[in-house]
Amino acid sequence: MHSAVVVGGGIAGLAAARVLARHADRVTLVERDPLPDDNSPRRGTPQAAHVHGLLDLGAQGLEAMFPGLREELRAGGAPVFDHGAQACTRVWAGTIPQIEAGVAVQTVHRDVLEAAVRRRVTGLEKITVRDGATARGLRVEAGRITGLHVTGADGGQSTIAAEVVVDASGRYGRLPDLLEQAGYPRPRERAVDAKLAYASRVLRVQEPLPGVHGLQQINQAPDRPRGAYAADIGGGLWLVTLFGAAGDHPPTDDAGWEAYARELGNTDLTALLDQATPVSGVKRFTRTENRRRHYRRMPTGLLVLGDALFAFNPVYGQGMTVAVQQAAALEQALSRGSRVDQSFSRTAQRRIAGIARIPWLMSISEDLFWERHVTGRRIPWTVRAAAGYKQRLLYLAAQGDRQVFETFLNVYHMRQHPAAMASPRILTKALVRGRTASTPQATEAVDESGR
Repeated sequence: MHSAVVVGGGIAGLAAARVLARHADRVTLVERDPLPDDNSPRRGTPQAAHVHGLLDLGAQGLEAMFPGLREELRAGGAPVFDHGAQACTRVWAGTIPQIEAGVAVQTVHRDVLEAAVRRRVTGLEKITVRDGATARGLRVEAGRITGLHVTGADGGQSTIAAEVVVDASGRYGRLPDLLEQAGYPRPRERAVDAKLAYASRVLRVQEPLPGVHGLQQINQAPDRPRGAYAADIGGGLWLVTLFGAAGDHPPTDDAGWEAYARELGNTDLTALLDQATPVSGVKRFTRTENRRRHYRRMPTGLLVLGDALFAFNPVYGQGMTVAVQQAAALEQALSRGSRVDQSFSRTAQRRIAGIARIPWLMSISEDLFWERHVTGRRIPWTVRAAAGYKQRLLYLAAQGDRQVFETFLNVYHMRQHPAAMASPRILTKALVRGRTASTPQATEAVDESGR
């Protein structure tokens, strides 16, 4: 392959550019934002101010693409820790006992992670960066992509020749418009919106919680819309994200934000707040809907990945990991041969989409409950059954069932298929000993425990 273009300079685009650089003579990365030389935020990542924890599978994928990345981030202050042993997890049924689960997580500020990956990508000889540039059209000849029309930072217009164009421009990308301009149908879209919003700020902590690098309080449909994440991001700083679904959003003023946090009744979070000093204002993010675009017909050589294809509710932390795995799927397709034809395009796009299907189902199955509060739309019985089963599993985890919690974490971090949660042994436990939030005995047990 002579040349390729990637649209989008986020994690998805950077991973795709790294993969393409192994197979193309020249790769051009087009990003509409001016790219900073340091860890400063860029305009196109408004969610960067909120907690990011790279799931274990995603961290492994990035490490394979960029050897030494995890250690570089650790040296910069981003801790690596066992999610089961060094994070406190609170669910509807109480606090889950901490155990060594063998599932590593690294909490790092999104801007720091993206800057570290960007330095490695832009340092590659084959890659040229066009930041401050906007994709304005596709060049298509005889059903095949031959280039991308762009408007540069100076307003000048040009065309970048390419045999492959990868759109990784995120949930706000304009590819549907560009396809329509080129005579192709717009993709059909599906959205599931939990009406969830974040509000986050950075705190300086005087006394770190002993042996703890992360806190999470998971909300639970249909009557526990609020939750929180808190992450040790190094240097004595913690990033605390409060969130609420179904319109029950955290305030952005200082007093309101802290009151919302304390009303969660999470003793670990309260202890953190009691000896912390804010070092940033409160920042809010509200565009959290899940959105899937079904691309049916596209020019040969045009591919889509990341949030431009499947945009997840960020509260579940799936987006970066899915994007990295999609880039790995692109690598596999390219490794089968260098010829870019219709068969290649279809196979590659099918594999890329396949990576996201299970995470998509996991995300929307939760958010359909919250969406119902707004739309009144009926929830499929399969989704209701899955939600009830999940409540049973979380009840068992809160009662100290090690197998259930370990499996839950492995599924959450995409190291195991969700079917692992329905193994014969776990299924039996869930049906015999599990409880749901509507079970009177379970509610009484939780109330009596003080959790």
